[in-house]
Parts: sequence; C-alpha cells; structure tokens
Amino acid sequence: MLFFFVLSSFMHPSTAGEHIQKIDMMLEEEEMAIMFLPLSNGEATLFKHASGKTVLLNTGAPHTERELKRWFEHFHIAEIDELLLTSDDQEYVGNVKWIEQTYGPKIVNEWKEQKVYEPFPHFRIQPLYIADGDVTMSLQYGQLRLLYMAHADNDVERTLMTMPLHDVNILKIAHFGINDYPRTSFLKHVDPQVAIIFKKHGSWPSERLLERLYAAWIDCYETNRFGVIVVKCNLEEYDVMTF
Repeated sequence: MLFFFVLSSFMHPSTAGEHIQKIDMMLEEEEMAIMFLPLSNGEATLFKHASGKTVLLNTGAPHTERELKRWFEHFHIAEIDELLLTSDDQEYVGNVKWIEQTYGPKIVNEWKEQKVYEPFPHFRIQPLYIADGDVTMSLQYGQLRLLYMAHADNDVERTLMTMPLHDVNILKIAHFGINDYPRTSFLKHVDPQVAIIFKKHGSWPSERLLERLYAAWIDCYETNRFGVIVVKCNLEEYDVMTF
C-alpha cells in the first residue's frame, strides 16, 4: 500500500518563483522527483532521477523561457538528457528551440500506441491513445503510476476504460481543465488520489470539473494556486510537496 503525505506551503506562484530558495531533493538510490512547473502559460514537467538523469516533458508556451530557466536553477538542473513532447500545440512546445540549443537533449516526439519507452530503469512510458497529434500516456515508476491525459472527450475515456488502469495514483488533467473532463465514470475507473491541473493564460478550469474532483475525494493541485508541485518517490511509495 502506498503512503501518501501532503506538505503544502500556500505560496502564490507569482512570488514563489522569485523568493524560493534553491531546492535539493536529496534523492537517494532508486528515488525520482517529478516536478510540475507553475508556468504562467502551458505545461512543463521535470523528472529527475537519483542517477542524475533528467527528462523534461513538454516545454510550456512561448515567452515562458525565463520562468523555465528560473525553475531549472532552483532545482539544480544543469543538464536535460531527454525532451519528450506530447503535442504540437504552442502551450507545450513554445520553448523547444531554446531547450534544444541550450541543453542539446535527445528529443522524443514520435510515439506508437502501447509501445513502451524507458528513459531509465524502472521508468516505463506507454502511449495509450494517440489522436490529432496529441498523446495520452501512462508513466510508471515502480508502483507509482501517472496517467497523463492529453485528450478530453468521450472517445478517449471509452477507450481507456477498457484498460486495466485501476492502479493510477496521479491524474494529469487534459487541456488545463477547461473542457469539463474527465467524467465521473472515468474517475471511478482510474480512481486516482491526486489530480494535477496546469495553467493556460486567460483561462480557468471548469467549476463543474473541480466540484467533481472534490466529490470523488481527489486531492486537486492547480499550479496556478499551489506553485511548483513535487512528487518524490521510490519504487514503493511517494510523497507530494508544494513550494
């Protein structure tokens, strides 16, 4: 059974990036940190392993380069080994050129459904649904499973509900929560403990969606409200922290 701890410091993201001290996650053998970055616009998620390997999932929207750089400095990120892209929309690929020129990572943007990709030992990435250039995928490290939703519609939910996804711990909500998905039946199927919602400039998550998440007893973390959300895990358990 996974142990779930929440350590929250309710710092507004507009000030958190300016005043937060450098953060050393103190990763030990077989530990990994997942950092959902609170950009003013778009999605970017860092995966840092105890071995030193770092993977970036998406890069945020254009004009958030300085924010990305600041968060990299806070988490002592000097290298990015791989850049994974799940969409060609601007909110996800706005800083690809800068990342490529600055860090020279291996770029992975071609996916096949059900084909497993392993950036490092125990870290399995499996695309589950690909449509319209977007990739919904399962990311698993040991017993921790993150379901990364890139689609918000009935078709993807019907497809995923035929799959054994009852061990999902963290659900990344698609399209910044704007489209009022996922539905109650899907939430019951995957039964996550945590939901993550990124910020899109000028838009807000659906109130109905937020109510649905709270009614399902899911801890909902919006980067716009909580700042950087960090999941520190080993192969058996995980903690959630905010800074």
